[in-house]
Amino acid sequence: MPNYPYISGPAGLVATFGQLRKGFPTKVDAGYLKRFNIAPANESYVISILKFLGLIDEEGNRVEDKTDYFWGNDDAFASGLEGTLRNAYQMLFDEMGGDAALDADKSALVHWFRASDKTSDLVGQRQATTFQTLAALAGHGDLPPVRSTAAKKTAAAGNTGATKKTTAVRKVAPKKEAATASATGEGDGEVGTGVKVQTGQDVGLTVRVEVNLPPGGDADTYDAIFASIKKHLMS
Repeated sequence: MPNYPYISGPAGLVATFGQLRKGFPTKVDAGYLKRFNIAPANESYVISILKFLGLIDEEGNRVEDKTDYFWGNDDAFASGLEGTLRNAYQMLFDEMGGDAALDADKSALVHWFRASDKTSDLVGQRQATTFQTLAALAGHGDLPPVRSTAAKKTAAAGNTGATKKTTAVRKVAPKKEAATASATGEGDGEVGTGVKVQTGQDVGLTVRVEVNLPPGGDADTYDAIFASIKKHLMS
């Protein structure tokens, strides 16, 4: 296990110190951090850092003579935290030339932590980021960039929109089927009929009647033909 603590990102650490400056409780544990939604799923890492700095003991109790500066103004807090860092990271300060450690670039810090703890590159980077975050809280350098929750949600929404498939719905008009029945004939009084049935959403019926009138027919013949049509097709 590495000698020097670390956390995956600076946000939880910054939030912890901000909350402790508002009021440092007599005991700090995972439950305390959860109440303020600080470092979700990373509470143990924050607790390890506070213990390493000597701000709380192994049971999580506040160490009275190491935390007085949390109640001071910004200058008093920065000065007090710097003293805490010099004590906790004494070997780092000794080997990097004292004050130079507070302003060292990340690559130099990663190299030092990896050589000291024989850790992976990822762990070394997190150890370096943790130290730089604490140094920034003590007034040396800028806080490492923190990606906000809102930005994460926006990015997630953007990724979802980029990969979302669009399905086009093609509307197809209902097919119309026609059935035609016809009968034709020639001679006196023969009638040809055509019946067309259309089917679809609404069913309609169309009847077409063709009449072949005999040449030279008289009025009685025509009357008989139309009477037959009326009787058999229209009744």
